[in-house]
Amino acid sequence: MKRLLALNLYYAPESFGGATIVAEQTVQRLQREHGWSVLVVTTMRDLGLPPYFLRRYRSGDVNVIAINLPEESFGEKAYRDPEVARCVVEIAASFRPDVCHSHSIQQMGCEFVDELRRQGVKLAVTAHDCWWLCERQFMINGDGYYCNQWQIDARQCRQCVVDARDLERRDAYLRGQLGKMDLVLFPSEFHRQLHLANGIDAASSQVNKNGGVLPAPDYRDKRARQRASRRQTVFGFVGGPGAIKGADLIVQAFNSIERVDYELQVVDAARNIGASWTDAGYWQVPGEMSFSPPYQQDTMDDYFAGIDVLLFPSQWKESFGLTVREALARDVWVIATDAGGVSEDLDDGVNATIIPFGSGVAELRQAIEQALDFGRWQAYTNPFSDKIRGFDEQARELSGSLRALLA
Repeated sequence: MKRLLALNLYYAPESFGGATIVAEQTVQRLQREHGWSVLVVTTMRDLGLPPYFLRRYRSGDVNVIAINLPEESFGEKAYRDPEVARCVVEIAASFRPDVCHSHSIQQMGCEFVDELRRQGVKLAVTAHDCWWLCERQFMINGDGYYCNQWQIDARQCRQCVVDARDLERRDAYLRGQLGKMDLVLFPSEFHRQLHLANGIDAASSQVNKNGGVLPAPDYRDKRARQRASRRQTVFGFVGGPGAIKGADLIVQAFNSIERVDYELQVVDAARNIGASWTDAGYWQVPGEMSFSPPYQQDTMDDYFAGIDVLLFPSQWKESFGLTVREALARDVWVIATDAGGVSEDLDDGVNATIIPFGSGVAELRQAIEQALDFGRWQAYTNPFSDKIRGFDEQARELSGSLRALLA
């Protein structure tokens, strides 16, 4: 049995963000169905324990080791923490993996790369976001807006970082470390092309398109029952307040609409990390407003059966958009910006309303007003729902790519 060391900043029970979901879902399947013995290395923060203390536990059938980070790191330590590297190297020396697959490793850094190479470990990484290219991780500038670069210009980047000198060191170091990877994976073709435009080697890069949790066989019956019980369009939003995910635009759009026969339902996903996004003052809209707890794999069908339209007016070029795919698989109409990888499974006017990236409140308001006709959703099904792939297919493809490194 081949051994896989998988790294991600978060892991259950502290799950947060789409990259964590992908990491969790794929490693479970790699171990259960594809003959890998998996050990996950993640992080935690417990002030009652010594810095870099290791806690071992199990999540389902997967063994996990969490490294206790003393505090949030900034500057050079955020991408090359020697103490985290020491922990990873020692764990690897004991576990003896054939492959190390890194997911989101901000705060963990990648100082361990050279030593694992010396141990003969094959190295793979999935670039879930722009961390390898951008100090701010999502290409959001100091004013809170997407910088809209394609070929990244360091002169522009200097305008929105704290230390311009460290920017050059960081860029040189991370590009060098990424160049040592045997395989670089991307969740969408858009995201791969962005990295290729910035010098990433095409020969060692592949798309491993994200899967999702697919609906249960009885989902459409459940959805029909819930639709029959309501009389107005329910809009769902899975994202926090602020500009980047489009929350500001959503609030402004609803406040510019005269009709009030709708419900806006916001998922308070911040509960997963002990916080909350339920600021009633921020989310003031004329219609009905509600908050729902973060859904899990076993409650996802219930959540999406309870909404008609998913709002996803992202203001940055997303690498994928997992929530969008989960909605499409469940016959939920999507209103989204043409935001990078998000739109690769959207068909305007068929299963979604696509708003031009960078458009303002007027375009979103128009899309919302069209969706207020509740009769549209009574019998609606997404004709392309079967095109959304699940985690089973993603894990099968990923396993093949990782095994090819060992051939």
